[in-house]
Amino acid sequence: MAGSQTSETVATDQRSILSEIASFFTSVKTTITLLFLLASASIVGTLVPQDTSLDQLRQTASPFMYRIMIILDLPTVFRSWWFILLLILLSINLLACLIRRLSAIPAEWKGDSEKASFRFVISDPRPGSELKGVFTSALNRLLGAPSAVSGSEEEAGLVWVKHRVHLLGFPFIHAGILVILLGGLVGLFYGFRGNIQIEEGGVGKEFVLSPSGEVRPLPFQIAVDKFTLTRYATGQPKEFRSDVRLIRDDKEVLKGSILVNAPLTFEGISLYQSDYRLLGIKEVSLIFVGQGGQQSDLKVRPRETTVIPGTSYKVRLHSVDPGTTKKGQGAEIVVERPGEEQQIVGVFRNEPARLGDSEIRFVDYTPLYATGLQVARDPGAIVVWVGCGFLILGFFLTLFTNHRSLTIAMQTRAGSTQIRVYGRSRRLRREFREAVEKRIRTSLSKKEK
Repeated sequence: MAGSQTSETVATDQRSILSEIASFFTSVKTTITLLFLLASASIVGTLVPQDTSLDQLRQTASPFMYRIMIILDLPTVFRSWWFILLLILLSINLLACLIRRLSAIPAEWKGDSEKASFRFVISDPRPGSELKGVFTSALNRLLGAPSAVSGSEEEAGLVWVKHRVHLLGFPFIHAGILVILLGGLVGLFYGFRGNIQIEEGGVGKEFVLSPSGEVRPLPFQIAVDKFTLTRYATGQPKEFRSDVRLIRDDKEVLKGSILVNAPLTFEGISLYQSDYRLLGIKEVSLIFVGQGGQQSDLKVRPRETTVIPGTSYKVRLHSVDPGTTKKGQGAEIVVERPGEEQQIVGVFRNEPARLGDSEIRFVDYTPLYATGLQVARDPGAIVVWVGCGFLILGFFLTLFTNHRSLTIAMQTRAGSTQIRVYGRSRRLRREFREAVEKRIRTSLSKKEK
């Protein structure tokens, strides 16, 4: 007997522990707590620069804060072990709530659920067989659905169910969030993100993986044909774009433009325009005016010597002034001529330079940029989109449908029928009860007269 009691006690304790665990994961308090922690972690992730190298952290943070940031993986919050743990706990919480909700849907779908928003009991001297028709004609229009009749002459029942599809809204919302979290985890573990800098006119073959700094080869080459930067009147950058060609095995496989918020995607790899860098000067445009007034366009490039047409002068770019003086934008050029010493001549927009009886005028300069592209692959993106579809469908069903059920149970005894009414409405519960009670009492009073 003692052994039997002990085994029963152990079984009871085990059921109690499992019940506590189930209660924890299906609790709304648990959901709110996890969402609060995730929101707080996301705020930290926006305040603390992500993917920062350890050397940079060591230089900018105090020794104590540096240790804290390393222990908690704050430079990589969204890939840290504790952030992923929070996501897993939230997923378990949502899954437990979903399972508990799904178990109650079949009964509510059929109208057999014992849950009710209101209940009341009335009586009538007429038999239940006669009252069936009274209630059917009175309530079919209100519920917008025909009734299901059950029972015998002595015990009869009427059941109305409207907008059953509303019951699927909650599962779709929870399933959508779960699928979105799953897509995020898939992208986190199986995707990658990195950066590449390519000089205009150059070709990129490798990118730097974030945050490890590992250099990886690209499955294709990126040829930057042109980089365009436009500015506002204030001088602030307005738009920058890269016109690129993707090359594989010496063949062009895709051609297009990459702008901010307008990536170029090929074989699951997306290229985003992230930044740019000024490397130097591509060329300077000048105009040479000869003795007779004839004009020649000159293009002067770094590390190249250009011969002025019709003369023995050779010029080479020395430096560029973007407009730091009243002379405006300009350039310094190295001028060479056989038998003469080379000289450095300044040519500005507001102050041309003289070469003997000739003149050189500054027109413009073309900067040389390196475009900064972000290379990313996220295999979980399609999963996230599916989850968003579930989420939207769930919200639509929840907001634009209203599940209502009404049950009337009639029991005839000793020349009187007891009528038990209980109904349920997801929204507008008080209005629904008032409408049902008014219809029933009005229909009974009319028949009595």
